[in-house]
Amino acid sequence: MSPKKGKEDIEPFVKLDNSMTNSAAWTALSDKAIWVYIELKKSFSTRKGGYNHLVLTYSRVSWRMNSHTFSKKIKELIYYGFIVIKEKGGLYRQPNVYALSEKWKIRSVEIVDKEGREAIKSGRVKKPSFKNNIKNLKGKRTWERKKTYP
Repeated sequence: MSPKKGKEDIEPFVKLDNSMTNSAAWTALSDKAIWVYIELKKSFSTRKGGYNHLVLTYSRVSWRMNSHTFSKKIKELIYYGFIVIKEKGGLYRQPNVYALSEKWKIRSVEIVDKEGREAIKSGRVKKPSFKNNIKNLKGKRTWERKKTYP
């Protein structure tokens, strides 16, 4: 007789809707952003609030990517409307709390209207950069620097 599996022994199941995976916003996501989204959905817990309380810390994904890449992929998921930040972490080393969002439907319409689906599939669409606007050491941004001649 085989032992019965309890609820804690069941592997997490991640459901991806066809309407979402066929959308222009999903097509525009990078592979690593899709992986982060799936890892985020795997953190679902009915005890903590379901899809309105998802926590994914860098320590859980550090084997796959560095911290800079992880933060860029989270920003990418927020930009395309798949997740929103529910609670900001940081204080006393608390993690950010995310919630799933349906804003990707609106974002998909915007992308298709602006670029066209074929441009997205072929990779001709310029994806936004998620770099921080960091000032250089002299305090001026690169476009503010002007050459001065003596």
